[in-house]
Amino acid sequence: MRHGLSLDHIAITVHDMERAVDFYRDVLGLEVLGQLLLNGGTFKLVYLQAGAGRIELFAFTEEGRRSQTADRNEDPGFKHVAFGVDDVDAVAQRLKAHDVPFTVEPTDAPGGVRLAFFHDPDGNLLEIVSTLPEMEPYRPGWGGR
Repeated sequence: MRHGLSLDHIAITVHDMERAVDFYRDVLGLEVLGQLLLNGGTFKLVYLQAGAGRIELFAFTEEGRRSQTADRNEDPGFKHVAFGVDDVDAVAQRLKAHDVPFTVEPTDAPGGVRLAFFHDPDGNLLEIVSTLPEMEPYRPGWGGR
């Protein structure tokens, strides 16, 4: 049982998923763990093992890009830092006791994970997550698109 926080993953939005996977896999030597396709196949996530933590790459098709939103996941750059925990709800309750503001309450998410999002005092987005999501093997392209 994990009693403290441990770094789970860092999410980064990229313009070109294949170029990014080539770089993180072939140049940096990270292992590709798998992918998830969400939002009708317009949002692709690829997970790579980075030591004890992971990198989560985000990419969007043109149809997946939103023009007006407060949460611009499709913009390039770092998105959030995620911490793996054994019990998302218990950790969220502890954080709420310290008046930590949540942007996403504990919820079940695609891939069989439980997660919640909140901000640190400077407004940086943080996540607590139960486990690595269930994924299919990585394939270049968007598969079936």
